[in-house]
Amino acid sequence: MLAGHLQTKKGYYYAVLNCKHPDGTRFPKWIATGIPDKKGNKKAAEEALIEFRTTYNEYGEKITSGNTPPPPARRRSGKGSAKSGQKKNAAGICGDMLFADYMLAWLSYKETEVDPVTFTGYCDSVENHIYPYFKEKGITLAELSSLDLKEFYKQERLGDPAHGKPAKKGTTVARYHANIHAALESAIDDGLIGKNVSNHQRPKTEKFVGSFYTPEEAMECMRLAEGTRLELAVYFGLFYGLRRGEVLGLRWDAVDFEAGTLTIRHIVTSTNLEGKHVLVEADRAKTKSSLRTLPLVASFAQRLRALKEQQAYNEKLCGNCYNQKYKGYLFVDEMGNLILPNAVTDGFAKLLSDHGLRKIRFHDLRHSCASLLLKQGVPMKQIQEWLGHSDISTTANIYAHLDSQSKQLSAATMEQALPLPESGMARRW
Repeated sequence: MLAGHLQTKKGYYYAVLNCKHPDGTRFPKWIATGIPDKKGNKKAAEEALIEFRTTYNEYGEKITSGNTPPPPARRRSGKGSAKSGQKKNAAGICGDMLFADYMLAWLSYKETEVDPVTFTGYCDSVENHIYPYFKEKGITLAELSSLDLKEFYKQERLGDPAHGKPAKKGTTVARYHANIHAALESAIDDGLIGKNVSNHQRPKTEKFVGSFYTPEEAMECMRLAEGTRLELAVYFGLFYGLRRGEVLGLRWDAVDFEAGTLTIRHIVTSTNLEGKHVLVEADRAKTKSSLRTLPLVASFAQRLRALKEQQAYNEKLCGNCYNQKYKGYLFVDEMGNLILPNAVTDGFAKLLSDHGLRKIRFHDLRHSCASLLLKQGVPMKQIQEWLGHSDISTTANIYAHLDSQSKQLSAATMEQALPLPESGMARRW
């Protein structure tokens, strides 16, 4: 049965079916039920949804004798098999449906619960990897076992080079697992299954080691960026360790010159959603801890005051041609247009290439900031707060290999506490 859910628009219920184009890309097909969104009509709308889910195929076409639906999924005998009379939720979803189709149904609900950038990641994991694999296997939601998941993770890690399918990193497969785990938790909440078989199945991931600049390279990078459109972006990346989205999301109402503070509470990023490039502006940060207030040092305050004056001059000079939509942002061009995320990424890469500086990503300026703080003896807890990590373990896992100063201190302490006896040649075993 095709996955789908109910939505209301302009006072009426609509069935939204999760369909796909011939090239495999997915799209929502909206079908009017003609039922008003009023008290007592919900049950009739749910029945209409079930009818549409059974009378349309996965391409959004009404099923006729010429395009009959595929045969039912295979059933595996045994303890985990679904039973007749399986409980259905309000949208007609039940444990008897294919696990692949359930993942699409779960995905359709998540679209209204998460931001577009996060949803894009969900779509890639589910539509391009989880759905194709389990659709071919024909495993139902009720039949899914931990062994099925282990086999899926194994195949994704190994890949299939003969058919052009590359091996995936552990971090990538762990993202697939996160989607599966969340979907199965929802199935438990809806009473469709009794347990989450993905518990304790999270794939192992590689330890992340970010690239970073030495103090000399960082100073040279700042020197090269001076006077360019990337100047302040590079400074914020290196000095404050801001993410690209946090840099571009800086607004003047987040700068308090009197109190000497800079508040990180807004982001600007971009994503591809249903084949379209979408700009995302949001009053949020990556995590709750990413919402933070940092001291505005004098050198930055001076540059920001100059930038504000320049923007006021540009607005006056351009008159009606000046873009008022992004007036509150720091990072706009001479015409008031927002500096786009890709412009920063591409411009930074070109800056390094043109001047022969070692290639790193813009995000690696953040790692360079952490590295410089560690070299200056700043405790890991303070670095966590400066970077806005949600947990100190995140900071420690990423930057512990850089903490040479604390290791040197530990070595000196042990050498003092447990000095080795002075001797000549070591004895043979």
